[in-house]
Amino acid sequence: GSRKQNDGKFFQTTKRGEIQELKEELHATDKQKQKDAVKKVIANMTVGKDVSALFADVVNCMQTDNVELKKLVYLYVMNYAKAQPELAILAINTFRKDASDSNPLIRALAVRTMGCIRLDQVVEYLLEPLRKCCQDPDPY
Repeated sequence: GSRKQNDGKFFQTTKRGEIQELKEELHATDKQKQKDAVKKVIANMTVGKDVSALFADVVNCMQTDNVELKKLVYLYVMNYAKAQPELAILAINTFRKDASDSNPLIRALAVRTMGCIRLDQVVEYLLEPLRKCCQDPDPY
């Protein structure tokens, strides 16, 4: 009987191992590996697994010129922005920087994502980029 009681630890170890593995992949210097890791995180998120523990690691991947990777990170942030807005606030400086990006797609994504973070503190950060967007010559 006592052997069965300890079986649960294997599941915990596996789960922690999986998160740890993803964390390491998210910090890879190889951008493709990093992008694949973010895709895995989003896949886990989609099936209802809590991957919020990786928030800081995923947000760290936002500092890239790769539009696809940035879009994936924004998707992740938008998902957690509603449930855990205090986590999303950690990314606000990157959003503000992206709101002034030369790429209109990045600018639009940044403003849209900031708009999804339901926190009073974000509103003040959103006003200026939103004002700029209204005067943006690019239709996107």
